[in-house]
Amino acid sequence: MAKTLCDWSKRDLEKHPDKLLELVRDPRYYCRKCARVANTSKVLCKPRSFSKATLSSPAEGVITTDSKAERTRRR
Repeated sequence: MAKTLCDWSKRDLEKHPDKLLELVRDPRYYCRKCARVANTSKVLCKPRSFSKATLSSPAEGVITTDSKAERTRRR
């Protein structure tokens, strides 16, 4: 099996669902390359920690429940 979650194949995911759940439960890090999340930075290839500011405020530019027409007008 690959060293990082980023390198896991579909087959790895199917063969090791318990290990996957163990690694992604209560995520504290995300991969800057593929956006996977994990609770330890060691299993991601380009890890970055979620900051409290990121978790407490919505991301800039995120569209929530707006209509498609409104999203198009903003661009």
